[in-house]
Amino acid sequence: MADVIAFDKYDTLGAYHWIECDRRYSNWKRYNPAVDARYQITVNTITNLGVRGTLLDIGCGDGLLLARIAPLMKRVTGVDSEESAIRLAREKLREFSNCRVIHASSYELPSANDSFDVVVSADVIEHLKDPSLHLRECCRVLKPDGALVLTTPKWRPDRKWDMRHEKEYRADELRALLSEYFSGVSLNFFWPTRWSRFYATKLGWRLLKLLAIQLYNPFLRTGSEPRKFGQILAACRQPRR
Repeated sequence: MADVIAFDKYDTLGAYHWIECDRRYSNWKRYNPAVDARYQITVNTITNLGVRGTLLDIGCGDGLLLARIAPLMKRVTGVDSEESAIRLAREKLREFSNCRVIHASSYELPSANDSFDVVVSADVIEHLKDPSLHLRECCRVLKPDGALVLTTPKWRPDRKWDMRHEKEYRADELRALLSEYFSGVSLNFFWPTRWSRFYATKLGWRLLKLLAIQLYNPFLRTGSEPRKFGQILAACRQPRR
């Protein structure tokens, strides 16, 4: 089996996605509008598919995405290779009767062929030593008319987004890789670069948090020009067999 990169943030930070995406004003210092936007854009993309059946979230982490999408789906399943993440997700998802989470590798999904209408891979592929095996498994468990929704940080020349990442992708190379496994691949982009730069300043860090909580989250803006954004969103149809 291919190696899986250990991800220790759940051991050290707990269910941090729930904290970073808590929009209550009392939590504003820990709120992260960029992360919150990534989840909301992913949910919006899934919603626009018009599917209300079964969904698999690969690399589900602490379960926040499952909680957000569960009301829109008949059944949702999450898998993650980190035991601590699965433990946290089970605690957080107790009230969602249509959710289940499983400790498993993205390289060997515990599901039969043609099981899911939608597979989500949100910021997972950049952590993998063998992305091809991951994508083959996505295709295997998807129904013939199913869809993969995938997000990942876009490669930048100066530095990695996170040193835990195995590989960060340019838009063209990600499209080429996904096209090996799906006949229909559509790329969009989010996290506007200018807002990311402002958010990295002392003033911007405060203002954008408060703006996103009270009025509008500027990180929700999407577009088709890679150079203007920091993240890639892929919607893939027609899995190849």
